[in-house]
This record gives sequence, C-alpha cells and structure tokens, in this order.
Amino acid sequence: MKKITFWKVFFAVCCLFLFFIGILFALLQNLSKEIPPISELLQYEMKNGTKVYDNDGNLVKIFASEYRKNIRFSDMPDTLINAFVAIEDDSFFEHNGIDVIRLIKLVVMNVFTLKKTKGTSTITQQLARDMFLNRDQTYTRKIKEMMLAFQIERTFSKNQILEMYLNKTYLGGGNYGVESAAENYFGKPANELNLAECAVLARLPQAPSYLNPRMNYEVSIKRSKQVLNRMYELGYINRQSYYKAYEDSVKLASKKKEKDSADYYLEYIRKYIENKYGTSQLYNGGLSVYTPMDYDLTCYADSMLNNHIKKFENKMDYDIKYEDFPPDTVDFDTKYIQGGIFAINPNNGYVTVMIGGRNFNHSKFNRMMQEPGRQPGSAFKPFLYTAAMANGFTPATMINDLPVVFMQSDTAFWKPMNYSEKNYGLTSLRTALQHSRNIPAVQIINNISPYEVIKYARRCGIDSYLPPYLSLALGTCVVKPSKLITAYSVFANGGNRIEPIYIKRIENKTGEILEQNFPKSSRVISEKLAYMTNSLMQSVVNGGTAAGIRWRGFYLPAGGKTGTTDNFQDAWCIAFTRRLVLGIWVGFDDNITLGKGQAGAYVAVPPWPYIMNRAVANSSPKDSTGKAIVDKELYEFPRPQGIIEKKISKSTGLLAKKFDSDAFTEIFIAGTEPTILSDSLGYNFEPLGYQDLELDTLFIYMDKKD
Repeated sequence: MKKITFWKVFFAVCCLFLFFIGILFALLQNLSKEIPPISELLQYEMKNGTKVYDNDGNLVKIFASEYRKNIRFSDMPDTLINAFVAIEDDSFFEHNGIDVIRLIKLVVMNVFTLKKTKGTSTITQQLARDMFLNRDQTYTRKIKEMMLAFQIERTFSKNQILEMYLNKTYLGGGNYGVESAAENYFGKPANELNLAECAVLARLPQAPSYLNPRMNYEVSIKRSKQVLNRMYELGYINRQSYYKAYEDSVKLASKKKEKDSADYYLEYIRKYIENKYGTSQLYNGGLSVYTPMDYDLTCYADSMLNNHIKKFENKMDYDIKYEDFPPDTVDFDTKYIQGGIFAINPNNGYVTVMIGGRNFNHSKFNRMMQEPGRQPGSAFKPFLYTAAMANGFTPATMINDLPVVFMQSDTAFWKPMNYSEKNYGLTSLRTALQHSRNIPAVQIINNISPYEVIKYARRCGIDSYLPPYLSLALGTCVVKPSKLITAYSVFANGGNRIEPIYIKRIENKTGEILEQNFPKSSRVISEKLAYMTNSLMQSVVNGGTAAGIRWRGFYLPAGGKTGTTDNFQDAWCIAFTRRLVLGIWVGFDDNITLGKGQAGAYVAVPPWPYIMNRAVANSSPKDSTGKAIVDKELYEFPRPQGIIEKKISKSTGLLAKKFDSDAFTEIFIAGTEPTILSDSLGYNFEPLGYQDLELDTLFIYMDKKD
C-alpha cells in the first residue's frame, strides 16, 4: 500500500476548496443577475401616493398603498436616529453592509441548534430587502440581501442609507417611515419627538403589528425600554436622560376622526384618477391633484347639515335615527333620513362643496353625483318661468288661480292643487313663483306647452328625461341633484351655462401638468331673460317660501327656490349669490315621506344661510381682528341694458293710473311692458282655452264651491 504523502493530501484539499469556491462563485454570479444594477439603485424612489389639495393649496388627502411622508436626514433628530441604530444595528457606522461577526454567530448557532436564527440583518440589509426583495426565509434570499447590501454601501453614504431606511421601513398602522408614524401615533412631526417616543418607534420594525402602541400599548412600552437600555449601554444617552425617558408616560394622540367631511368629494376624485390613470398611478405614482374644494366650507356645511337633521329627526321622532348607529359602522343600508349639499361657483364652474350623504363610512353612495334621479318638485319651476317670459309673459302678467281639472276622453284624470289647498284668484307671475303656487304654474305650461319648458330646461343643463306632460310644471320629472343645482348657475351669472370643474389640474411626480381644466361656458339664454328670472327668484328669498334665509341672518342679494315633492318625499333649497350656487337636499333613500307638511322651507332651508355666510366670510378679506370685510357691491347682480321699471297696478297688472293707490314698481324687458288700457282683449292676462298637446287635453274652470 502506497504511503499517502502530506502534499497529496494538501493538493486534494486545495482542489476540493477550489471546487467549492468555483461553485460558490458561479452561484454568486448567477444570483448577481437577479439583483438590480447600481443604476437602478441610484434611480430608486420611494412609492408616493396621489396627493389631493384644496383650493387654498392645503393637502387634504393622500391616496397611497404605503402611507408615507418623506423627511430629510438633516431634519431627523439625533435621538431618533440613535434609537434605531442602537436596537437594529449598533455597528452600522463600522461595517460595509454586512456585520461579519453577527453573521459568524448566526452560522454557528444554526449549525448547533439546527434552527434558523432571525434578527441578524443589518440596517442596510433590511433596506435592501424592503426595496427590492421579499421576506421569504430562504438562504438564497439571504445571500441576495447581503450582495445587494454591499452594493448599497458602495453607492450611498451612511446618512443617505439611514434617510432611505427611516423613510421606507414599515412601522405599523399602515405607516411607512418615521414621519407618518410620528404624526399618527403622537400627533407631531418626527423632529418634535421626545426620547421615550423615539424608543417606541425604534422597536416597531421587529414586529410592526404586534408592537403597534394603539393595539398593544403595554407590550409596546415594555419593549421600548429595551431600546433605552441599549442606547445607555452604547453611550448615546446619559444616566439622567435614561431615567427620565424610562419614567416618562408616553401619550398617544387621539385617533383621526371617524369620518372626513370631504370624503364624498375625495372619493369622486379617487375614482376619476383610478379610471383614467390606473390603480398603480393612483397609489404609487406620486401625482398631485389640485381641486377647487373649499375644505373649511365643506367641513362647516357637513356639520350644519348633520346638526340640523338631527334636530329634525328628534322633532319628528322617526323610528330609525342617525344616532342609532356608531359613526365608524361601515357600509350598511341607511334607513335614517339622508341629506346632501352641492355648491358651485357660477362664474367659473369650480365645485367647492360636494357632500353626498351624512356619513361616508355608513354609505359610500353619493346622493349628489350618483343618484340617477330625484324629483325636484317646485325647484323645477324657475325653468318653467324662464320659458314663460321667453314666450311673452312678464312679472306682472296676471294668472287666474282657480280650481282646475284636466279631462281626457270625458274623464277627469288630474286635478292639481296649491300646497295650501287654497286658491287666490288673479295672481301676478312674480307672486305665483314667490309663493310657489301650483295652479298658476300649470296654467303657464298649458299655455306655452311642455315642449317649450323642456327646451329651456335643456338649455340650462338638465339632460335627464323630461316627460312632455303638464305635471312637469310641478317637477314630477326626475333629475340628478348636481345637474339641477348646477343649472341654477344660468340665473346667477347672466344667462351662461357653465361646466362643473372638480379638478383644476393634475401634475405628475416631476411637476409636469398631465391635465388642466379651464372654465367653459356658453350663452344659453339672453342676459335680460336671465336677469328677469333672477329677479323673480330674489322675491322667493326676500318674502316667499325661502324667506327663512333672511330671518336666519343672510342679508346679501340672493335668489333661489325651494322644492317639495308629492307626499313630502324630497325637500330642496337651491339658492345663489352672484358668487356661489348652493343646493341642499333632504330625504330618505327609499322615498318614504318626511312627514305631512314637511316642505323644503322647513326641512332644507335652515342650514343654507349659515353655510352661505361662511362661504362669504371665507372669500372676503379680513380686518385686524380676523373679521371678514364684505363688500356688498360685489354681490349685487348687474342689471343689463334694456331692463326698465314701470309703475304697475297690483290689481290689474297693467300700467298704473295717476292716482292708483295700489301701484308698485315692476321691471320689464323693454317693449314687453303692459299698457294702461283695460284688459278686455286679453292683452295682459294669459290666454286660456284649448291647447293642442300630445295627450289632447283640455281643462275647465270649477267654482270653489264645487
């Protein structure tokens, strides 16, 4: 037997060593192809969601898969940085991405215990894993993690690595990075955290959900003591700071309110962005969306609406009330009374308020934007009266308010009645709208035909189906609430139809404008005709069904109309100034009655003046005490040329005679004013008689005693 020499053994060992080195080298070469190159490291950006801003440029929402607010390393307090380094990687400033001593200990422990030991990754390795890898507990992933960590250390400075890590790491509660976590847990930015609070955050990466202080407060505080111990051992803090922080009571900030008043508006924005730009862009693309939303007004309007409806609920003592359900209850069939608000600037189309319900958590359904149709009731009458004045009627035209029945095939099929169930005889056009009387409205549509009314409603922006029946005069059609309210802009801005704008512009993460929306308007009725309808609607506010606006404290020029539907199912108040159209709707989702007599004047009007006063204050300059300086002239509706004033007899609607005791001043489009002659030829009173309508209807007057 040949004797085995030392050199032969040495040669064999070397060959075996080189063989395994070759295998390891090949493995590393292969794995290196699966990790990102340095160029990708340099271009790496944190995932940032879509930021939504209000009209004043305030950030009101971030849509993100990772809720994060980035913070620069220079703005991070030393105590926060030291806390993370002490507990996560105390040799961070000495190693090159891999802590060799910790790695050797790991290998030895795994060999002798036959278990995989966790918690040995350096901060750089954790960053590598979170940036480009996953959390699979495999040796292959671990090797990739170390290789990538080494590249990161060669590419970035220690401060840059810490900045990325502290902005990237997950800290529970949906928060990524120390800035968002500090605001969520403690209600303050990261640079204002004290030592005890820093220790709480530093312990979170180990088990973000389990150590979430909102979920397990006692455990979280107990584990944070370990951070303080380690910081003291390493000399990051002195004895005095250690004991003070150890005894400090960590107070969590109160949770974010259960609902945001702007949720309906924000959800509308979210859906738009996702549908047009995609889910990835919405949650990770870093878009900036600038809206015309008045966030302060939205919050105030939501509060006023809910407070008013709560009082109304208690007064009516409904079986099901809003207060029966916790505010954070999610997505159920809301059987309680609902409400909505929509406000638009009539001059540029900026939608400042969109409230689609009383609680977004309870119901995501946006009753202003998604509701396919609610009956407007008398809130539809301004379009009828516009059509009437376009067809020869004037504010002084007298209409006979007497009981009337409509016949078809010798059968009575409709007998409209006034809300008061009374009749008032000869009534001027202005008075008829002011007090929302139904019989005159029906007489008007019967005279000019439903098709004329439909034509003017279409011009103003009502695009839903409008049946060509006489009952259209009383708002028996169905309309989308936002469309109805926007259509009132025509009367507020002098006859121009304005397109609503919900987003002013969208920018990508580099500031490039992806889309920008500018005001779009078109003239749909003459300025003089719009002014005449506006004037009639001012009478509604000054002394008609919307007079509650005045005695509740709003005194600037305003016009509007209330609305109530059959069986008191819907209540409306849509009114406007020269600068804002504000509409309020109240009703039940399933169209049950609000209660007998609960008309728009009582149910929808009350919040309106307070909300509009807030809107005026928000848009006005302030004095040294912060009080709004309101310039009334800015709210006066400009009178166009061709509008004249004449003295009119209240009893006849004709020009007043010299000594008429009931004379009053009325406005007219020049050339339409009445004469001083008698009305025996029907000059001023609207003509009556057979009308060739689609249903071949006619009507007859009935004596009151019948």
